[in-house]
Amino acid sequence: MNQSATEARIRLIALDLDDTLLRADLSISEENKRALQRAENMGIHIVLASGRNYFSMRRYAEELFIRRRGDYLVGSNGAQLIQASTGNLLEDLKLSPDFCRNIIGEFEQKGYFWQLYMEGTIYCNRMNEWAIMDQRLSGLRLEVISDMDAILSQEQTKILVCGEPERIELVYRELKDGIGDNAEIVTSKPYFLEILPKGANKGAALDRLAKRLRIGMESVLAIGDARNDLEMIQKAGWGCAPANAAEEVRAVARFVSAKTNEEDAVMDILEHLVFTAEAAQREIR
Repeated sequence: MNQSATEARIRLIALDLDDTLLRADLSISEENKRALQRAENMGIHIVLASGRNYFSMRRYAEELFIRRRGDYLVGSNGAQLIQASTGNLLEDLKLSPDFCRNIIGEFEQKGYFWQLYMEGTIYCNRMNEWAIMDQRLSGLRLEVISDMDAILSQEQTKILVCGEPERIELVYRELKDGIGDNAEIVTSKPYFLEILPKGANKGAALDRLAKRLRIGMESVLAIGDARNDLEMIQKAGWGCAPANAAEEVRAVARFVSAKTNEEDAVMDILEHLVFTAEAAQREIR
């Protein structure tokens, strides 16, 4: 433990869910739960920061008692800041109907699978294996859009394009070059690409939340594994990653655990950077 880490007082821990806190079976290990409870008992804010929306996140907030404590959730990759105790949206960034119609028109011409999220339902353009996978991962309902005009007349939190990872990577590069100045383009999994309102990323949302709580980003520890976690890892004073994180995430992380999400990486990171620091500070005092 170097001196700077020892002296750091972590006041907020932000956690990605899929492939970071969650195991492959979508569960949270008892070891990770105990570590987070210990951190909460130290007065540290525990914030879930996910590509999922509130309806898909709340079961984990309840399991970790975050909902009972009335803390915050960063949902939809930073498009939403949510009061965990009520589900109320404190921030809710949106894509305009015109933007959605234009980009979705191009997706339809190219034969892409795409979907929208409204309340507790995934609306897909055509039934496909990726949408079914998303339903399994998120626990949300899944419906095929029956009235395209009606649904595209509304503002949207995000548009998701899904498909084979190789194709999604090509779409990612194309969209970053084409509309990257007007929207946030991220991949949350190799087969899921998300288009979000400008300013809707986990890093920006975490920064806004830290200001709301009057916490400096140097006192924020963030853990994530995928491309949609990059900004969060870079902005946090202590950006961390599990061993299974994407190479580009590990490259910018200040600390990379030797453990994967299946091996309680969250607990390992907290042991190294929070609990060891706490013990060192007690010794100094």
